[in-house]
Amino acid sequence: MLNYQNRYLFKFAWRSIRRNAGRSFFIGFSVSLAVVIAVWTVAFFDGMNHQIEKAVVNTNMGFFQIQDPLFSKSTDSSSPVLWTPELASQFQNKFIKGFSPELVLDGNISTPEGAAGLTVLGIEPELHAKFLPIKRRIKKGIFLDSNEIGQVVIGEELANKFKFNIDDQIVLNYQDINGELRSELLSIKGIYKYNSKGFEKKFIYINQPTWQTLFLNSPTGNILFNRIAIMTKSLENRNEIEPIIKNKNLILKTWKDLNPEMAVVLEFHDGMIRFFFLIIGITILMTILTPVRMLWQERYKELKMMAILGVAKNKFWKIGIFEVVLMIFFSGLFSILLLVSIVGTQSYTGVDFRQLNEGVTIERAGIKLPAVVYPLLSGEQLFITFLFVMLVVSISYIWSIYRTLQKLEAEI
Repeated sequence: MLNYQNRYLFKFAWRSIRRNAGRSFFIGFSVSLAVVIAVWTVAFFDGMNHQIEKAVVNTNMGFFQIQDPLFSKSTDSSSPVLWTPELASQFQNKFIKGFSPELVLDGNISTPEGAAGLTVLGIEPELHAKFLPIKRRIKKGIFLDSNEIGQVVIGEELANKFKFNIDDQIVLNYQDINGELRSELLSIKGIYKYNSKGFEKKFIYINQPTWQTLFLNSPTGNILFNRIAIMTKSLENRNEIEPIIKNKNLILKTWKDLNPEMAVVLEFHDGMIRFFFLIIGITILMTILTPVRMLWQERYKELKMMAILGVAKNKFWKIGIFEVVLMIFFSGLFSILLLVSIVGTQSYTGVDFRQLNEGVTIERAGIKLPAVVYPLLSGEQLFITFLFVMLVVSISYIWSIYRTLQKLEAEI
């Protein structure tokens, strides 16, 4: 609680702000505008990064992958690892939202309509359904069965390009474990619509027994994997994933290791945020420092008279501190109003950039960049931004008070 003297000084600071309403409004508006611009920029790039990351991990990649060493170095699928009950039990924790032990094979198809390179994923359908929602995105037909051999699920773009339909057969060309070139017929069981046209054209799904029959020449009766794709909340869950491979001959990789080009894009965005903060910090400091300095210069005669009457120097400092508190409080209220009306609304409606590029899709590292960006607000953003602005306002007032009192001391 403020004592009588401090309450009087607080009222004096409030009256000083009201006497200089125009300049006080300019300072407060500058602070609020700086907060809104800074928060909007951070929220925009955070939202874009979140959407890009989501697009990357939803391309059969996941946030993390556990890989066998040979596949990790060369994408050679010839040394699959056994999926054991002991290993499966370690994935049953609250940090892992979904996982899929997968076998990977590169192949291609050739038809009168053209040719295409494919990535053939051998999956355990029940586990993969919890990892990616491919099962729920089947447009025609049905999803894979765990045991039926010779069935495949393909993307809608691949089906449209080569005029495939349910129960048609595709001829898959590939190399088996012995390095022999082979061609096998696979019957189309389902056609999915998911992610992007590039995704639908590249990835086809078969179950584990079919994959093992194609590549290993016979099914083993076990679930094997070249990689285990893992879906978590974010990359911050790495400490929960690392114990799974402890004392095992396995390699842990993040999506940034697997798609370094996209990781660089996100790091560039983070660098833009830091650079923007530096620029806006200098701008707001210069914008606020000048009117605050002028404000205290106008009070010089008043302060000089008070000093002659015996008012202590620390009282002037208290008046300045109370003014800082009041300016930050009112600027904060105005900032919240602007943030709710602008950034809060855009978090739901998004910022549409499709008119800038006439609807043309922009891709980086095979990932479609978002055309509509949804700014992502967080408490951390608000806290850091307000702390930063409070620091700038405080520095402006402290410097102005110091210079004014220094001049006062020199004349009295």
